[in-house]
Amino acid sequence: MKFSNILRLMKTEYDIEVLKTHINADNDVQKIQLFEEGIDEITDTLYIGTFKELPTETTGLTAIIGIESTNEITHLSSKTLQAFSSYALIYEDKILKTLQAINKFIHKDLQTSKEAADLMVLTMKGADLKTILKSAEKKLQNPIIVIDAGFKILDVSSDQGIDDPIWKRNIERGYCSYEFIKEVHNLEKICPFPDNSDVFEVVCKFSLYRKLCSKMFWKNQLVGYVIMLEKAEIKEHLYKEYLPFVGSSACEVLLRTEAHKGIFGSQKETLIYELIHGAEADLIHIRLKMNQMKFPDIMGCLVVKPNEYLNNIQATTFLKEQIEYILPGAFCLMDEENLVFICKMQQDGKLKLEEEKKLLALFQQGVVHMGISSPCTDIMALKDAYRQSKQLYNISTRMRIEKELMYFSSYNFYVMLSRLNEKELMQYAHPALKRLRDYDQAHNGELYRTLQTFIDCQSHMAKTSESLSIHRNSLSYRISKILDLTGIDLESRDEIFRLSYGFKVENYCRMVV
Repeated sequence: MKFSNILRLMKTEYDIEVLKTHINADNDVQKIQLFEEGIDEITDTLYIGTFKELPTETTGLTAIIGIESTNEITHLSSKTLQAFSSYALIYEDKILKTLQAINKFIHKDLQTSKEAADLMVLTMKGADLKTILKSAEKKLQNPIIVIDAGFKILDVSSDQGIDDPIWKRNIERGYCSYEFIKEVHNLEKICPFPDNSDVFEVVCKFSLYRKLCSKMFWKNQLVGYVIMLEKAEIKEHLYKEYLPFVGSSACEVLLRTEAHKGIFGSQKETLIYELIHGAEADLIHIRLKMNQMKFPDIMGCLVVKPNEYLNNIQATTFLKEQIEYILPGAFCLMDEENLVFICKMQQDGKLKLEEEKKLLALFQQGVVHMGISSPCTDIMALKDAYRQSKQLYNISTRMRIEKELMYFSSYNFYVMLSRLNEKELMQYAHPALKRLRDYDQAHNGELYRTLQTFIDCQSHMAKTSESLSIHRNSLSYRISKILDLTGIDLESRDEIFRLSYGFKVENYCRMVV
């Protein structure tokens, strides 16, 4: 136990007045020894005795010194006191009480350390979060709750042990009340917390019990909180020293749990993760309000897949920064080895031409795929937007599409085809297309390509001849030949539609000549 903690507990739990302190090195105290027993010069030893029993050599010691009255302070020269590594002055008649108190502190501290070690053993054996929290509840005699940095409830030691109506409702809906979130943010503003797991108290006037909280960190980044609802009063030192260990164990469990991988980002990244994977609308709106995040009026989900050589932290971070520069204001996170961006889109459902141009240049830097969803105006639609973007990678692989920024709106028909049995797909292809393929193979012709281009150019003769780089008379001859071979009616909208999706089906099935 730290010397500073010992002094704090002497005052708070045993009402022992500390007259003067100086802490140069806040050593861990493992044992206590009286001045009269001699000096071993061990850093984990706390020496206790009266002013009259002071040894001649005190350099580097940690000590509690008893004096008869405050007048004796003047007899303790600065030189004598400065030789101590750390010291505290108390009244001489409190030395026995101090000895008894410190013995109890150290015994309890060692017991807490053992129980913390037991908790880590449970974690290393693969225990789930519920098991860890139940073990902690047994030790602390109070319900334990774990939430992520966005105030979503991840697990509870026991539902039955919670009778606070506010927290019962919180657990049922899966996230903390707005009042609790607001109190935490108010505490951050009034007195910013250090980046550690020291226990702090959150007071909500609507809730029955004190909430004693400890932050959970991963790589110096806040990922969540461990909360103890104090139904039964326990010693301060117990929860202050044990609760952070619960947080460490919980964090280890969450790291290996696939469902909770998304919490190991910033609060904004956690929110984006919840949006694209689906979360309660009420929870999302509370998080938005607390994080003051504003999304574009028209937005889309861009998925960027780096190649295997870029798939490391430094290279991915550099790529992320490049795209954030191209798409200012976009929100980003890494998910399933993809970079996911929520970005602003134009009224036509596209990015700006300049943005597209800069993104396409990234294919020369190791990007293998980029796909963007249809535009949406509601943040709760981002889950579907992400699903659309991910589906585009399968289409690009199937159809061998490279170095193209794929828009879902341009490939949604192929996404629909991907859900059907491939063997059944060809029944939906227009029979005229097989005749044209067979003719072209037998005569080394280009009637199949001619009809496809004619339909793509919306039956416009001039555009079609220009696209095929042939004379208009040659095009007229080919169209006439196509009509003779197939008997199709190019004046019929239904026929044109069936031919159009027929070409797409064969293109998807790679039946192209």
